[in-house]
Amino acid sequence: AVIRVGGATEVEVKEKKDRVDDALNATRAAVEEGIVPGGGVALLRASLTIKETGANSDQTAGIAIVRRALQAPARQIAANAGAEASIVAGKIL
Repeated sequence: AVIRVGGATEVEVKEKKDRVDDALNATRAAVEEGIVPGGGVALLRASLTIKETGANSDQTAGIAIVRRALQAPARQIAANAGAEASIVAGKIL
């Protein structure tokens, strides 16, 4: 494929070309090495693997705190994007 990059000045063309090169290299690396989900998805999924109850009420409270903490990054990213965090989290899970 041919990607044409243009700009008003030579400096602008070089800067745009560098951005395109970076994007191409990132894409190649993702294809060759694989990618991991971003946006807190891994943490959100990890929160599901933690059992909900502990041996006593203190452990159960601690588990709930850790689960909420694992869900927080994805929820905040969704909120920052103007989306309803609980809906986005539900779709991911």
